[in-house]
Amino acid sequence: MKRLTLLAFAAALLITAAPAQAQQLRFGVRGGLNFASADAEGDLFIEGTGSETAYHFGVLGAVDISSWFALQTEVWYSRKGFAEGDGGVALKLTYIEIPVLAVIAPNLPLSPRFFSGPVLGLESSCEVTFEGETEKCEDARPGAPRTKGADSGIIFGAGIGFDFGPGSLLADIWYNYGLTDISEQSDEIDSVKTRTWSISAGYVVPLGS
Repeated sequence: MKRLTLLAFAAALLITAAPAQAQQLRFGVRGGLNFASADAEGDLFIEGTGSETAYHFGVLGAVDISSWFALQTEVWYSRKGFAEGDGGVALKLTYIEIPVLAVIAPNLPLSPRFFSGPVLGLESSCEVTFEGETEKCEDARPGAPRTKGADSGIIFGAGIGFDFGPGSLLADIWYNYGLTDISEQSDEIDSVKTRTWSISAGYVVPLGS
């Protein structure tokens, strides 16, 4: 976890520093839907887990290293969650997520984009439903899922861009594969790892010359 955090912030600093030879700095906003679930193991999850439809929104910054390669960092407010089979156990989570992405954008029609990189999530809120009651995770009764407060993962995605006005419109889809066991282990919970599909639209504009 510490190594991933250091990697994310080092790459973010690299983007912010914007080397002189970089062709272009870009800044933008985005928002969209999350289709969140989890790979959950333990006696509480014998019926499997269903998905939760939520949302994300945030800002992004990118620096072009070449005509086809860029580094990009973003900051999202992102809602996630899941429910066990019949909904008797459910988690609703909110994270501040910070991905650092390598973006390959070949010079082809419709401006396709392919991107991947690590993402760090810092939990800002958590609600758990357990035994018919919905409470904040820190106040949940014994046996209910509790979270560790942070998440990490790897993002794989693709999208397209369109020139529009002074900037570009983006349409992206990605998969966030959680690497961190976000649960506090108990007799009934072995592990919980997030799994999230996202679709997103954004708008970016160039900065400077």
